[in-house]
Amino acid sequence: MSFPLGNRFKSACLALLLASPFAAIAAETDSNELSVDAPRVQQYLDTAFPYEYEALGGLFTLTARDPKLTIPASGERLLMAFSASAAQAGGSETPVGRIQMSSGLRYDPRDNALYLDQPTVDDVQPASSGQRVDEQTRMLLNLWLTDYARKEPLYKLDPALVANLGGVKVESARIENGHIVVRFNQPVGMPDLSDAPN
Repeated sequence: MSFPLGNRFKSACLALLLASPFAAIAAETDSNELSVDAPRVQQYLDTAFPYEYEALGGLFTLTARDPKLTIPASGERLLMAFSASAAQAGGSETPVGRIQMSSGLRYDPRDNALYLDQPTVDDVQPASSGQRVDEQTRMLLNLWLTDYARKEPLYKLDPALVANLGGVKVESARIENGHIVVRFNQPVGMPDLSDAPN
């Protein structure tokens, strides 16, 4: 099949856009959806952490590190675990423990990024046996999670490459069958470039 040069360029840009870490797992020709697995998004998360959050004007600080993302085979929410430590202003960090959370997913077209949607803290495993996570710390965790979901993307598409795609735009993203499924406004199947002119 022969494609106009403009379509070849857009397809090449799309391939780069989704190359790494946000790479397509499966894309059928003429399909307007691409499927992405958790390890691909994990690569982006690894560059975004540690993440520090200051609450109550800097009176408390919570630091999250070592995120681990998983996408269950069923359901519409992804899972993420991270280690957390907290500190009062001027004080040293105290390990809180390992935090387990779940969340939906939303796509924001204004900055071409995927964000957590309505995340919840599901479990807190204290850093040491016998340690108790008090209500103040739980409140700080929930404030951190709300702030992270509002400000920090799970993944942000390269704006320069998005601009070169012209009419190819992301319409939505959802969680399905253990993957993140990204839907575009037109087919994104990659053409055979072997017939391109030399």
